[in-house]
Amino acid sequence: MAKDITVYIRELLFRHDCVIIPGFGAFIGNYFPSHIDRNEGLFYPPARRITFNRHLTGNDGLLIGHVSSHLNIPYGESRDMITTWAEELRNKIMAGTSLNLDHLGIFSLNREGKIIFEPDNTVNYLLSSYGLTSYQRQPVSDFDVRKKMLEHHHEPAVSQPSVRRLLIRAAVIIPVLIALAIVPFNDRLFKGKMEESTLNPLANAELEFNREQIAADTAYIEPETIVTGTTVTEAAATEEPVIEPPVVVAPVTEAFKPVQQAMVVREYRFMLIIGSFKTEDNALTMIEKLRKIGYDPEMTGGPDGFLRVSAVSYGTIEEAKAAHSKLIKNYPGAWIHKSRQ
Repeated sequence: MAKDITVYIRELLFRHDCVIIPGFGAFIGNYFPSHIDRNEGLFYPPARRITFNRHLTGNDGLLIGHVSSHLNIPYGESRDMITTWAEELRNKIMAGTSLNLDHLGIFSLNREGKIIFEPDNTVNYLLSSYGLTSYQRQPVSDFDVRKKMLEHHHEPAVSQPSVRRLLIRAAVIIPVLIALAIVPFNDRLFKGKMEESTLNPLANAELEFNREQIAADTAYIEPETIVTGTTVTEAAATEEPVIEPPVVVAPVTEAFKPVQQAMVVREYRFMLIIGSFKTEDNALTMIEKLRKIGYDPEMTGGPDGFLRVSAVSYGTIEEAKAAHSKLIKNYPGAWIHKSRQ
């Protein structure tokens, strides 16, 4: 009797939306938002419920790699163990036995002889809702919204200021406004006789340096006049101009040509993946085995820390599909992975 792998399927369903059992089918997680059952007064948190799809039977390496890592066994042994368990499960169901997988659901046959699955909805596979359960709250009784809307609220009237109080305020404010309009505003009255200072010890030095730079920029510079083929430097006003030899400009060579920006074209290659391994030793063992039989294997990274082993890679999908049809005779779980070069 094969080892039951139900517990490993449940572990993966908490982190992945789809877990495929090669040759049997796939468990798919579906998200359901929080909702309210108004008839029963129940509040339900967000949840992930599972369904079963018997058409998804291809091996994606997730379940086999997970079992191989937890049981510390080679990838091939893990694949054979899962295949045997799936065959025993199918034979029991086809014989008319209803199988209950713990915290997953019940498999059985319908009248047409097809496998049906009834999920166990008591388990919530959404990690963000861990610890949240449904609770019941009865609606408030004897509460009529219409009565609340028809109630009359008596609010106190807003008191109006008296005429006498308004006159007193005007008698105070108007002279102040007139004084502000007559007396000119002098901002020097509010300036104290204080010198500006700074706590930065480098401020004065930086100010002096800026002044020297401004003075150097505005200093007189002897002009130069460009003549065809020669440069004439004006000396003193009483002296003749000195003609210097023409400046020879070196031709632009290949080494000094401006570099044009190259256009980066992303190309892809198609790798034939044999399997995924949790440990590097198992991946290197598979690489050595493939190299001995004439393949050009390589190792690349995969999800959750797994190491993928490729037997060979091609530049086009057509070549990869042609090689894949031959490769699956010896490696039924092989699949094509599109990767950037």
